[in-house]
Amino acid sequence: MKKLMTIVAGVLLTGSVFAHTVTLHKNDQLVTAEYASKSEAVDAGFDLAEALKSNSNSELRKEFNLVGHTFVRNITVDNTEVSTEEFADTRDETKYRAIVKVSYYFDAEDNND
Repeated sequence: MKKLMTIVAGVLLTGSVFAHTVTLHKNDQLVTAEYASKSEAVDAGFDLAEALKSNSNSELRKEFNLVGHTFVRNITVDNTEVSTEEFADTRDETKYRAIVKVSYYFDAEDNND
């Protein structure tokens, strides 16, 4: 009986050996602050897109909220697309904001749970 318990405990403890790395592809949408002109919003959108491409892995992990994944690494921004949205809080004041659509991928550990 002791041998059986030892074998079962060993198998349970080595479950993490079966973990492997997978590459996950994601899409996200980020929104800038509001601006008085469309051109300011477009500039802000492209500034954000350029910043994403140069951010570190830890900055991108926070930006894309990847806290639910294990051992995230090699985050790569694949594609960005900037568009603007016109909106109004009051009748006489039109504002603009940029919407940045981002495609990215990263490696994470899959535990096969």
